Amino acid sequence: MKLFNRHKSQRTKQEIVKPKRTIQPFACQTLAFLPTLGLTAILLTISTLTTFGQIQTPQTPTFENNFPKPFTPNPNNNLTPNLPTQKNKNQEQLNQYQKDIQKQQRQRQELDAIYREISQPTKPTTTATVNYNLPSCASVPGASAYRSAFTEISKMADGQKTFTLKEANFLVENAFYENQAQFEQFNKTIQQIGQFLTWKMEELKYDQNSNLAKNLILYRFFSDTLEIKSKNMKHLPFKYDFDDYMANEDWTKMFVEKALATNSGQCHSLPLLYLILAEEIGAKAQLAYSPSHSYVKFQDDNGKWHNVELTNGMMTTDAFILQSGYIKAEALQNEIYMLPLNQKELLSHVLFDLAKGYTVKYCYDSFVKQVIDKALELDPNNINAQMVRSDYRTMRFMYVQKQLNLSPENIHKYPKAKQLLDEMYAQYAFVDNLGFEEMPAEAYEKWLGSLQNAKQKQESQQMILKINQDIELKR
Repeated sequence: MKLFNRHKSQRTKQEIVKPKRTIQPFACQTLAFLPTLGLTAILLTISTLTTFGQIQTPQTPTFENNFPKPFTPNPNNNLTPNLPTQKNKNQEQLNQYQKDIQKQQRQRQELDAIYREISQPTKPTTTATVNYNLPSCASVPGASAYRSAFTEISKMADGQKTFTLKEANFLVENAFYENQAQFEQFNKTIQQIGQFLTWKMEELKYDQNSNLAKNLILYRFFSDTLEIKSKNMKHLPFKYDFDDYMANEDWTKMFVEKALATNSGQCHSLPLLYLILAEEIGAKAQLAYSPSHSYVKFQDDNGKWHNVELTNGMMTTDAFILQSGYIKAEALQNEIYMLPLNQKELLSHVLFDLAKGYTVKYCYDSFVKQVIDKALELDPNNINAQMVRSDYRTMRFMYVQKQLNLSPENIHKYPKAKQLLDEMYAQYAFVDNLGFEEMPAEAYEKWLGSLQNAKQKQESQQMILKINQDIELKR
């Protein structure tokens, strides 16, 4: 799944650029910088990001017992609720839906006012009237949920609160839903899946102290049908969600909650769910990045690393990941790809997700900077967070450029504006020096599709066979 669009930094500092907002998937939606598009067009594009497609109707529960489905709240932003079939409840739900629509319209009006302010073609007569900060979305209904989530996640980052991915990721997704869901319900679902996995390990006589065995049962949970006949329980393998897998229309396609509700996901939601379940059953596994992608890495009992590709339910090698052709030597040197994230780096990833969701639902403002600064404090080489910082600095400069009607000829008259331009270019250079290179969507899809060729399938089967043999030997 494509993460972000390549920005260009190979230009002179005298050139004043006009970026174009492009909608890209997963984590890092960024700005492509083209000198031909004006700010108004950018803002019109960005303003459409607060309208989303409908949540897909959840399938029949895949657990054939009494496992609860995670609650899918109505986030009051054009997402159609699941109306009950009982006639006496229909009118009540329809009334609530109308209230949701009205709330959405109020949000839309407030956001439109902000964007009108940015795109207003007025030029101040003095620099004293220039606003050097982007307009805030803090007053938009629901935005406060992101700030409360940031407060709680920051406590985890600062050691004031125990970090669990289960809670941290819930805070991120529930902020998008304006805090309508309950952690207790989500936690119960995860606990019951954890119990199911433990029972299955007992049935298979797996060593429950073996990290290899725990990760194998997790891998099978995602890629195979698992059944416990004595308890009348069965779970079907997760499917890759090809429908809007880049989350261009519906940001909830990124969510663990959505993966649980529909038994399908993509390269953002499935690895996070895997890690949450690993946390639940005491398995050690870690997130890793490759260009436009994320996957899971774990060590066996002998310290050997294994890669789990959940979008296709296969095991992969590092050599396969390098075959994408978009991992430069600088990227490996700077450790932005292919290495397992430690706890601080995973927290940085969570904060990036929080900031990105806020920009999708609301806007770029000082809150985005605050969250990204915290993410980069934890992991300065977090390429996704660095790209959001690049977006933020570009939007900020473009806002000031519009107010002052800046050009290469007159920018020297405005030292503060020139400083913002320099910061923007410095950020482009920093990202380039990390070794980032854009992976076009067609190249990404071709690379991911190559998992299905005979050679990769055979390698995956051999790796799984070897893991099973290692587990058998330790019984």
